[in-house]
This record gives sequence, structure tokens and C-alpha cells, in this order.
Amino acid sequence: MSPQPSNPTGLPLVLVLTGMVIALTSSLAALVTGNRSLMGVAAVGFALQLAGWALSGRRNGGAR
Repeated sequence: MSPQPSNPTGLPLVLVLTGMVIALTSSLAALVTGNRSLMGVAAVGFALQLAGWALSGRRNGGAR
């Protein structure tokens, strides 16, 4: 039995990359503008990343 790759593919990859872009953009915008409500948008990006990694781990049978 060969080990499954731990890199996300398909929908998990889309979730991780989208979450990364949202989190990075909104957290930098919050830093530059001083608008603290943008950190809530960053939290959504972090949650998308978490969902993508969890889905990827579930597809790999819990392997990391």
C-alpha cells in the first residue's frame, strides 16, 4: 500500500488558497487602514483554510 499524498487537491486546495488570499488581504488592509472590523473578514479566511485542510485530511483517511 503506497502512502497517499498529503497535499490537498481539488476542492480542499481551492478552500485553502481562497482562505489564504482572503486572510492575507484583509489582515493587511486592517493593519494599513486601522479598521478592526476587517479582522472579522480575516477570520473567515482562516476558517476557510481550516475547512480545506480538514477536508483534505478526511480524504486521506486521517493521514497528515
